Amino acid sequence: MEKTKIEYPMQDMMLGTKRSRIKGTGPRRHELKPFVKLGLAPHYVVKELNRILDTHTHNDIGGDNYNITNSTDYDKNFGISKTDDTYRQILLQGNSLIDKESLDEYTYNKWDNGYKLRYTRPFLDKLFDRTVRFRLSEMAGHHEIKWHIDTDTSVACRAQICLTDDDSIFEFKTRNGIHKLKMRKGECWFINTGWNHRVVSGNDLRRTAIWSYHFDDVINKDLLWA
Repeated sequence: MEKTKIEYPMQDMMLGTKRSRIKGTGPRRHELKPFVKLGLAPHYVVKELNRILDTHTHNDIGGDNYNITNSTDYDKNFGISKTDDTYRQILLQGNSLIDKESLDEYTYNKWDNGYKLRYTRPFLDKLFDRTVRFRLSEMAGHHEIKWHIDTDTSVACRAQICLTDDDSIFEFKTRNGIHKLKMRKGECWFINTGWNHRVVSGNDLRRTAIWSYHFDDVINKDLLWA
């Protein structure tokens, strides 16, 4: 019996040979564009999310509340060290299960009310029926998240809001070659992380909001088809 979209364990989505055999209920990566602009977040959404990064200096990667990040070698797979300050994430949608050892991405659907989001969630509701594992990321200048694949879009899709004016470049390797994306502050993008991709920052600090969702939960699906 085929697994449903919420039954795919995160360990099957991680880097490795299993990924190529995983198939969910959504369209495959080659059926969708490498990236698509979905909209523009109002300035007060960008300000709200930057406020969290400004006032909270911790890093949830490797923490007890973010067990998914404990199941992969960030240094080996992404070129990210958990012991320095070149990259960090703050998790705003945590695991809703009592069993915090779950690696299913779709269980990260409980919003942390301690961050007092007022504007972000209504903005997301205009674009998605549901989001999971919403987190904020911050990457230092002159740094790279090296080439990698996350998971096929049939299992889970990704989107980002650019939170800073920066000089970073997103690159994707598809069957048609390498595609480059330069996001502007406030822009919200569908990111096809089923393709091999990397991020390279220039001189400036890079901040984004990142989250996951099933293809069925995108309100305007027609934008994404290749």
